[in-house]
Amino acid sequence: MTGYKGVTPVEFKVLVKPDKVEDKSAGGLYLPDSSRDRQQYAMDRGEIMAVGAGFWVDLPGDTPRVGDRVIFNKYAGSIVDIQDGDNRETCRLINDKDICAILEE
Repeated sequence: MTGYKGVTPVEFKVLVKPDKVEDKSAGGLYLPDSSRDRQQYAMDRGEIMAVGAGFWVDLPGDTPRVGDRVIFNKYAGSIVDIQDGDNRETCRLINDKDICAILEE
């Protein structure tokens, strides 16, 4: 079980940092914060930052590890804001079963 900046998932939970959403559209228009927040929550790719002690203990074979990039179910889990000094990061706390695939870089 590993933690990330003071957040340690329990049981079968996984802390995922979703990919960053751009602040401009493809056409060059700036997106309002409300639109970016919705897109960020809908984002389904990210990096595993921490896992709980029960993380996929019952499944054999390849399982994701901290640092792996994954695809996960849209709208899964809860949004967690992590404050580190002046920096704020938004992560998602999801169930291990919501991870669909490991991305090969």
